[in-house]
Parts: sequence; structure tokens; C-alpha cells
Amino acid sequence: MRATVLMSLFFLLLLSKVALADSYLPLDSRLYGDLRFLEANGGITTAQLSTLPISRREAARLTSEAIHNVAADDSFRVQAALARLKREFRRELEGDTSPEFVMDTVDLQYMYSDDKGFFWQKNRDGVEVRGGHNLFLNATGRFDSKYVGAVVRPEADLYEADAGLRLKKAYLLANLGREEFVLGKESQWWGTGINGSPLLSNNADPLTIFKISNSVPYFPFGIGVRGSFFISRLEEERTDVDRPILYGLRLDLKPFPWLELGLAKTALLGGEGRNAGIRTFGNSLLGRGENEEGEAGDQRAGLDAKVVIPWRVQPITLSVEMTGEDQRNNFPEKWFGVYGIYLPRVLSLERLEVSAEYADNVDATYKGFWYTHHIYSQGYTYHGRIIGHYIGGDARDLFLRGQYHFDPLILSLSYENLRKGYPERFRWESFEASALTELSNQTDLTISAGYAREAEKNFIMRIGLRHYFM
Repeated sequence: MRATVLMSLFFLLLLSKVALADSYLPLDSRLYGDLRFLEANGGITTAQLSTLPISRREAARLTSEAIHNVAADDSFRVQAALARLKREFRRELEGDTSPEFVMDTVDLQYMYSDDKGFFWQKNRDGVEVRGGHNLFLNATGRFDSKYVGAVVRPEADLYEADAGLRLKKAYLLANLGREEFVLGKESQWWGTGINGSPLLSNNADPLTIFKISNSVPYFPFGIGVRGSFFISRLEEERTDVDRPILYGLRLDLKPFPWLELGLAKTALLGGEGRNAGIRTFGNSLLGRGENEEGEAGDQRAGLDAKVVIPWRVQPITLSVEMTGEDQRNNFPEKWFGVYGIYLPRVLSLERLEVSAEYADNVDATYKGFWYTHHIYSQGYTYHGRIIGHYIGGDARDLFLRGQYHFDPLILSLSYENLRKGYPERFRWESFEASALTELSNQTDLTISAGYAREAEKNFIMRIGLRHYFM
């Protein structure tokens, strides 16, 4: 890992002489919802939002595209989404590349839970919600310049009599043309799902990575092309192998405005006492010797597709993601499927938005295989949290959400049904209602309450305040 860090620093120092840098739009930004909404309505046709985060430069490019495509008489929801994007990326849209350090956002969240529970732990960057009263405060600082971009997000949490402070995110970024070189701690999301992703999600603590990617696509022959490669080391005090290497590759293609395709792979190898040389890496990359003596490690690979149909009567977005655990005859097996549907409106009900997602990795032949491995027996985890989909293995999960948009209030209702088949059989459910309103152009207030039938019945409540410095 020391060699990786030194190499990363070398690249960043080199690129600082020749690059144009910009930071990322964080995964928890509501602006991704605005981009997906405009895409589903046909206002954006070149977006590739299955690999996140994207850079602010790419988000500004998509905003510029929407400005040219959206008509002045489009619905108030389209205009409101576009207005939020224009406010956030005003500087990028004006072409201003002068150095800028800003306090980007401040978040204050109060959360109460009867018990530690399960559902409210998901997709929180590894931050735990404990039974009782929880208070979280974080602030995001961002630096963008013609040379280097950087982000830092410390977070403090108060739980009854205990207090803690953690560095939730911190990274440096530089560009060489459209290529991004990143070193630091940042969340990633690979796949078409919005509730969970088999390979990479924000369920676990953000990894400390070296990454090469391009948020802004290349367009050879009119085909949108994005790629990403990262490498990281997991934690030291594991119950299996200390400090194993995790790497991943992903390729996104957009051959048509209505079709987006993705191919991805992640793998574990090396660690204390295990070989991690070039030959081992090559065998892992090519999938050689899987489940044989002296195998390189543990790997997963898959493909996904998203179809956007901006039909005037009923716009709809359909998605499917198929990921295989291990492989046989050079082809993944033990499949994990994630299927989604998104309606930005329901027929003439312009204010109503509906999404549904179903995830399934149950295999009667291979029980207990997903996210486990005989060498890396702690599993595909980082600090105890699954790096991919939070439901784990041998599970079926249905997630439904409906949103009704007032002006500026958004009411949401969601339902989730999780069924596990191994090693124990159970069915858990979660019901949640929330309201989000804009107190001003710079401040959002969210209030939500939920009830979960899981190992123990659990009542949950959250009050969140986010302020944007613009």
C-alpha cells in the first residue's frame, strides 16, 4: 500500500502542473434525483449515472444540456429541478476556474430509534444509529482550482453521554484531460439500483482509495464511454486476513440516448501472509484458478442495463443488474439480480413520482455463498459492514417509494419487505413517511418517522437540517 500511496502522490504532484481539477458531487446530494428526473423526462440524453459520484464539471455539463433541452412551458417540477441545478453549478456554467475554497454544506441530524435495528443502518457510510437518542453534525469543505481539487468532511456524533469525531470523507483530485486521479476517502456507487448495489455502495465506511476514472464521457462514434479503476486496502484487524487488497474496474457505455450499459468487477486478493504480486493480480483480473488450490482470491463481476423511455403519455425508466459471485468455465455464477422501475410522474399526475426495486440472490443450490469466501471468511466487508448490497446473502428484498411534490414540500412514503432464507428464515418489514421542505433556497428541512417489524419492533424518527453555502 505504501507504494500505491507514493505513486498516487507522484501523479497528483505531476498533474498539478497541467490539469484542470474539480471535486465530486457527493452521493447524498439530492441533485442526483433532479438529474435522474430530467433524464427520465428527456431533458438530458447523455447522462451516465450508474457510476457515482460524478464530478461537478460533469454535473454542470448535464445541467447545460438540460438548459438547452427544457422548454419554457415545461412543468413546474422540471423548472424547479433545473433551477436547483443552475444555482449549485452557477460558477461552473459561467466557466470560472479561479481557485475557490468554500464551506459547501452543514448537516445537523437528530435520530431516535427504539433499538439499534437493521433498516436504518443501511447506506449511511458505515455510521451507526444506536438505540436511543443520536445527534450527528458534519460540515463539508470544498476546494476547486485550475490545478487541484479537494474535499474534507469531518463529522461529530453525540450518543447519550458519549461523543465521537470522525473524518467521514477527505480526498485530493486532479484531472489530465477528462481523466480523474483521486487519492483519499470517498464513497462510491456502482450500478443502476437506488436502494442497494451488489458491488459498491455507501453501506460501509468509505474506502481509502487510489482511483482513475472519467466522469465526463468520451464520445467515440457518438457512443458515451466512461471507465473507472480503483485500488484500496481493507482494515488491519480482521478475523481472516489482515489488510487484503480490494480493487475494481467498471466500464459504462451509452450507445443510444435511451440505453445505458455497464460491466463491472471487484476482487479481493493478497493481505498479510498471502501473495499479491503481478502474477497473482493477473490471475485475479482474468479469473484464472478460481476455487482451485493457490487461487488469487475472491471476485465478483456483472453487467447492468438501463432503458429510458421519455414517452409523452407515460415516461418510464427500467433497469436490471445481474452480478455473479465466483465463476465457472470463465463465466460468473451464483447470480444476484436487482430490478428497478422509475416513473417520474404517473400519467397526468404530474406531482406524483413512483419507484420500485426488487433484489434477489437466493440460490437453492448454493446457500450461504454471497459475500462469503473460504479464505476471506469475514466476507466482503469493511469494518463489519457489507461493501455491496446491505441485505447480504440468501435474501429477497422489495422496496417501494412514492413521492408527492407540492411547492416546495415533498411528501414521501416508502415500504420495504426483506426475506432471508439462510442460515435463518425470517421476514422483516419497514414503513416510513417523510417530509422535505425548502426553508429557503439554501436550507432544507427533513422530518421522517418509521416503524419496522424486524428482530424487535422498532420505532424510528429523524429530523435533519441541511444548509448550502452558495
